[in-house]
Amino acid sequence: MRTVAILANKGGTGKTSLTLGLASAAAHRGLSVLVVDLDPQGNATSILRSTVGATSVGDVLARPTKATIEQAIAPCEWDASIGEIDVLPSHPNIIRFDAWKGSGTLGKVKKALASIEGYDLAIIDCPPSLGALTREALTAAQRAIIVTTPTYFGAQGVQRALEEIVEIQQGVNPDLVLTGVVMNKVRSASDEHDFRVAEMVELVGAKNLLKPTMPERIAFQQAEGTGTPIQALGTLGSREVAKILDAYLDKVLR
Repeated sequence: MRTVAILANKGGTGKTSLTLGLASAAAHRGLSVLVVDLDPQGNATSILRSTVGATSVGDVLARPTKATIEQAIAPCEWDASIGEIDVLPSHPNIIRFDAWKGSGTLGKVKKALASIEGYDLAIIDCPPSLGALTREALTAAQRAIIVTTPTYFGAQGVQRALEEIVEIQQGVNPDLVLTGVVMNKVRSASDEHDFRVAEMVELVGAKNLLKPTMPERIAFQQAEGTGTPIQALGTLGSREVAKILDAYLDKVLR
């Protein structure tokens, strides 16, 4: 099973939208997908399911056993025609785990994921910060994607995320690979956005900025608001976004 962590160092980047878009893109290809919601806000959980059981990823963090994770995993409530997507749901109480200190506490999600079978891809939606929950995700993953936007603070956030990835690579997870940085919500006719994209290329290198950049499109909000995979919307904007998501997925699976 390939595991990818989707992280950002601030809210509003579209991190969860990208997580769900990649999940539906993979399911559309016939892959069996597990979305692991490590964000205490639980937005991915809310979009994928209208009801959640008593067991969540918080229980997995407390008891990373095969029995616990199998009890917590729930099927996605999207139309089954999109493919197979399950979710390991979040819960607000997992915020308490974000205060964990030291590498000795890491590896709970990795252990739990290693105990289950039947999935081709696990996508971990991290909190919009670089605390212990994000480090937990990076410890479990083979791939990492950083999501940012073309703003003044975007480069600073990416720099800190890169430093976190390097620290994990040099410590508990030497197999972790940066798939790349997604520059989201980019306007094609904006000199400011062009400047920020060029700034990001200078920071991470051209090969580490995933291409094409993701344009600012209402398709993400439409998909989330209707509980519909973006690939099923059928609008011009959604088809454009779906094509880009497929390109990103190719990089994750490579």
